[in-house]
Amino acid sequence: MKNIILIISLLFILFCCTRTPYEPEWVDAIFIMYDDGGNVTYLIDDYPENVQFTLDDMKIIINMGLGGIWSMNIDGTDLKNLTSKSVGSELPSLSPDSTKIAFSTGDIYTMNIDGTNLQNLTNTPDVQEGYPHFSFDGSKIVYTTRQDSINSIYIMDTSGVNKRKIISNSTKYYLYSYPIFNVSGDKIFYKYTGLNKGLYSINVDGTNNTLLYEGWAGFSFPSVSADGTKIVFYVSDDIFIMNGDGTDITRLAEGGSPMISSDGEKIVFGNIKIMNSDGSGLTKLEYGWDARFSHNKYNDHYKIVYIGEREINKKTNKGIVF
Repeated sequence: MKNIILIISLLFILFCCTRTPYEPEWVDAIFIMYDDGGNVTYLIDDYPENVQFTLDDMKIIINMGLGGIWSMNIDGTDLKNLTSKSVGSELPSLSPDSTKIAFSTGDIYTMNIDGTNLQNLTNTPDVQEGYPHFSFDGSKIVYTTRQDSINSIYIMDTSGVNKRKIISNSTKYYLYSYPIFNVSGDKIFYKYTGLNKGLYSINVDGTNNTLLYEGWAGFSFPSVSADGTKIVFYVSDDIFIMNGDGTDITRLAEGGSPMISSDGEKIVFGNIKIMNSDGSGLTKLEYGWDARFSHNKYNDHYKIVYIGEREINKKTNKGIVF
């Protein structure tokens, strides 16, 4: 009996001495889940500036900021570097047919969705250009410029020709950011950080510049439903919804970086919450940030891609909690 106890004790000591110690560490990662919080799926470890689905929902575009733009399949496979050019924190704009990506590295570039056919559309080393965004028909790009103390919003064709200034102001600071077209293409919504800062609209011919909502304008593009009837934005840490023409502005909730679903029925935002587009049904889904909807429904649910964290064993890099 004593020999059995001795053998068990020796085995226990041997196991404890050889077992890899558990040293927990949290690492940033990319996840997908359904809009009800179900089926949370870990994809890869990474800390990008932002993530989004391609418009066909076949791939995820990852903006690594200083690491350039990458893509991968929605199951986390086929991670591919599309461009090593540093693109900062701006969300790259996808063309409506999901064939091209527009982004800024000081100049405005476009490339095919697979990284081929990289084109510099502006090629102006003495001008700082940013925030490119495709029109809904894919024919034009709106963007901002800064040269010395002159800040402006421009429109050009997606080939880079027919550049046209919409509005301009003189200051040493950035004034214009996150411009987008409305669905019909005759109006631009943009954020302004000068005097009377807030969300504005202006006609594409430069007329009727209008302050829609005054306040600190958050760091994201306004989000538009597929039919263009609803636009969601945030100002001063509050989320608002308005009609596609800028009327009927309604506060919904506190939060930031909202995205409205294609059908205009749901909004995902913040850290990470979801609500109906009338502000009802507010639900906390997960811990994370930069959540973006898929463009189509699956099993009556939108998918959500987001950046979160997972716990690993620092010694083995094996995941413990997703």
